[in-house]
Amino acid sequence: MRISRLSEIDLARLAALTDQRELEHQLRAYNAGGGAWSYDPVRRSTLDILGAATSLFGTLPPVEWPKIARQIAADCRRGPLQIAANTLVGKILFERARGERWLAAEVSMGAMPIGIGETVRYWSNVVLQDAHGPFVPYFDHRREHGIANAAMRQVVFSMQHIWVRQRQPDLADVRLAIVRFPSIGTDRSTRIDFLREADLLPYDVLDARVRNVYETWAKVTAEKSRRSGTGGGADELF
Repeated sequence: MRISRLSEIDLARLAALTDQRELEHQLRAYNAGGGAWSYDPVRRSTLDILGAATSLFGTLPPVEWPKIARQIAADCRRGPLQIAANTLVGKILFERARGERWLAAEVSMGAMPIGIGETVRYWSNVVLQDAHGPFVPYFDHRREHGIANAAMRQVVFSMQHIWVRQRQPDLADVRLAIVRFPSIGTDRSTRIDFLREADLLPYDVLDARVRNVYETWAKVTAEKSRRSGTGGGADELF
């Protein structure tokens, strides 16, 4: 039996917890199956939404929104609700990027290894520039239960700082950002949280937290399996 991989957003929420009893409580209540659909389709269209210059082709003519919307919709496999949510946040980002005249460039950043054979990506393969200079964003498309508190932002910004700023000299001074799409009544909007004055966590602390989250997740999963009669112990989960 194997444990399920946690999404980046859920991992940030759990790694931000420093009380072990609360971590165990949260993992016992965690729905490993996730929701009915994901925001992966809009994520895969990020470069087109932002009109990013690519490393292979350079600056391309801007793609109009209707074409991007069709592309996102065609990538959705979970029905009209997924299409509506993905295209909505995609259009909001498209309009903000165009309205504020952001410049965008594709920069391959890869994934950061951490924990017990895990990797994370708290960034997209893009660097944006607004009126104040360049920044590297992480897009949290969730309507709610996203990266909404300081402890979670500390985890995300620390990961970004280690993997983006410290590994790539050209990006050593870049700003770090989390772009969210919260609900405003029945509508959605954008909110950008930039790293300001905060104590960034070193890699060894982050690695220990991620390891603890997955070790605790394995323990909780084994307990559920024993109660359900499906068998499996914690030593079988990795």
